[in-house]
Amino acid sequence: MNCYGILSDMKAELYHQLVTLIHSTYTWVDVMDADREEIFSVHTGGNLHPVHSRVLRLVVKWSNYNYPKGQQWSIPEFELDNAIRALSRNPLFKKRCRNEQLLYTDAEAIIKKASFGHIILELEP
Repeated sequence: MNCYGILSDMKAELYHQLVTLIHSTYTWVDVMDADREEIFSVHTGGNLHPVHSRVLRLVVKWSNYNYPKGQQWSIPEFELDNAIRALSRNPLFKKRCRNEQLLYTDAEAIIKKASFGHIILELEP
């Protein structure tokens, strides 16, 4: 059984923990909204299909790198799920995920993977 399988049963708990970790340890990117839902187009089987998904919205609080203050990103929950599934190949991450004991470094890794490497949170405990 992998973390993704567990995630389907505990999705709300892990999502809430991820949001709380980011908000409580942020340096330059904070959570703007975690309850919005949007429709995305996903390419599968040669076709685009609409997918209704909860979205984690992040906002730049202080300019950093090439991102100005106020820059916003929307990360669909299905991308967070994909990131967690990929990171679950690491047994330690998998265990923390299963026990709902994510670290701030896990939150950083999830967001980095879900944003295809574009968002590096630089969280501080």
